[in-house]
Amino acid sequence: MAVVEQAAQRPPTRPTPAAAPAATRLPHLPGLDGVRAVAVVAVLLYHLGLPWARGGFLGVDVFLVLSGYLVGTLVLQEVESTGRFRTGRFLLRRVRRLVPALLVLLVAVAGVGLLVRDTLTTLRGDLVAALTYTSNWWQVAADRTYFELTGRPPLLQHLWTLAVEGQFYLLMPVFAVLLLRVGRVRAGRVAAALALASTVWMAVLALRAGMPVPHDPTRVYVGTDTRAAGLLLGVAAATVWRPWRTWTSGATWRAERGDPVRRFEAGVADVLGGAALVGVLVCVVLVDEYSTTLYRGGFLAFAALALVLVGAAADPAGMLGRALGRQPLRWLGERSYAIYLWHWPVLTLLRPEQDLSLPGASEDLLRVGVTLLLAEASYRWVERPVRRGALGRLVRRARTPGPQRRRALVRAVGGATAAALVVGTLGVAVARTPAAGAAPVVGVAVPAQDVAPPPDPAQQPTAAPGPDAPPPDGRPAAPAQPPEEVGTVSAYGDSVMLGASAELAAHGVPADAVVSRQMGAMTDLVLDAAASGTLGHTVVVHGGTNGPVAEDDLRRLLDGTRDRRVFVVNVRVPRPWEQYDNELFARVVAEYPHAHLLDWKSLGDAHPEWFYDDGIHLREDGGRQGYADWLWQEIQPRG
Repeated sequence: MAVVEQAAQRPPTRPTPAAAPAATRLPHLPGLDGVRAVAVVAVLLYHLGLPWARGGFLGVDVFLVLSGYLVGTLVLQEVESTGRFRTGRFLLRRVRRLVPALLVLLVAVAGVGLLVRDTLTTLRGDLVAALTYTSNWWQVAADRTYFELTGRPPLLQHLWTLAVEGQFYLLMPVFAVLLLRVGRVRAGRVAAALALASTVWMAVLALRAGMPVPHDPTRVYVGTDTRAAGLLLGVAAATVWRPWRTWTSGATWRAERGDPVRRFEAGVADVLGGAALVGVLVCVVLVDEYSTTLYRGGFLAFAALALVLVGAAADPAGMLGRALGRQPLRWLGERSYAIYLWHWPVLTLLRPEQDLSLPGASEDLLRVGVTLLLAEASYRWVERPVRRGALGRLVRRARTPGPQRRRALVRAVGGATAAALVVGTLGVAVARTPAAGAAPVVGVAVPAQDVAPPPDPAQQPTAAPGPDAPPPDGRPAAPAQPPEEVGTVSAYGDSVMLGASAELAAHGVPADAVVSRQMGAMTDLVLDAAASGTLGHTVVVHGGTNGPVAEDDLRRLLDGTRDRRVFVVNVRVPRPWEQYDNELFARVVAEYPHAHLLDWKSLGDAHPEWFYDDGIHLREDGGRQGYADWLWQEIQPRG
């Protein structure tokens, strides 16, 4: 997450002919800490599920641009100053900077997984993928969705970004070879061309597969090949835009900042950077993950916007960099890597209305507080000591007989014990908290719904016989309009219907509903029941809460139930796909005489008190009964 070594708090210097040319450390640029802070806060707000930060996921793209810019600068400085590139040294520094804090997180998450059993299903493979920096491709191979609703999201889902960066670092030696053979300018052009190629490839895949709507865009969102544009654009910029190199010495930098030409350059950078910062914030507020434009070149456009912000903030003579380098932005930026590592497991383990039950905004304040506390511990006791050589000193002391070896062992055991206590406390707290909420979103944390007990099978009405066999062409026959009587009822849904399953059972409506079920799965269940002769005369389907509905699935459902009374319930879900799903339902259902569309969206909007804070799931005090009574009334014969 854009973590690259920079020199401690001192003005940067440009090498002189008499100076040793081997120094390749970046100067410390406080403005970039502010950029990191903006990025990580945007991601945190997005994962908290705040409706006014629906584009906060773009903070990841700011990190990618910044990483490419800083790492490209490091490689360029080494090649220019030494005439060669030491791949082993470069990768070792990346490992030393990134891996220790990651290992602490993985140990903690593994410990929690032993206590919170519903995390184990995905945790085993995720741990291996995290250790090998292949989390993004593991999620693609496992057919995971990053944006849609689930019960409890995988605790390490957010590590796809580290995987993309880690794989990118392996390619930096190739960039170094380009620098040595074709020069800085041509190497930068190659990086820019590859960024454009990555963007075009994303657009091709998205257009071919119908992403982001109606098909899930996770493949192109987390793929290294389709998300490399920001990193490559940062590398390309590093070859032409390093404003701190205009300083000649630490003794005269203040005077140079007062030079009219330098002031004019810094002023232009401030204006452009300020406009870019406003643009980034506007995107965080207005853009959402299902914006089609993002997957047709929008990510590259946003990366260019973020690049202007990064370059302007890196100018030590500019006002923007000094403003972004002030507290508390600087504090957040220095700990941005740790905040990113810890925020997602904390949010998924402490879910409102499920793992927590606190009034108002106190739940989110607690989650943010725990995240910052763990991030500070990681930064102070893991990242900073390792950066200052603590691991090497510990190894040397462990090899030395006598008191030094004992002190080293005591420190190691003490650190492990402290980590175990933190992990155990958090895990026990989560494991013992009674479930009482609603399922969160992968990518956006929202409360999880209570799992109501299924109705007693003995009380369920006997299902009617199945439909007639389809004709030879494979399409169901179009019988006359099914008789207008309720008869036996079969209802299929997701966590919304699940919450009211007991109330529906009281009306004689057995609900086959589970958390996170997609429309395609409901269609398969309905058609299987029809084929086996167990489908009721009246069929109710409430899907679309968890993501965009594919038109093919909806038509399969309606084509296969022409001899039934079918009721399709539209969705009330404050997510980008709500309008898409409801427009699809209205258009397609109207083509089928045996089908009826039930407007849950309008009824829900008229009764906001029925819902938890996520605006989706039903409260026990009124919402569940209201839903069941309304649904029962709607399926009664008219006239």
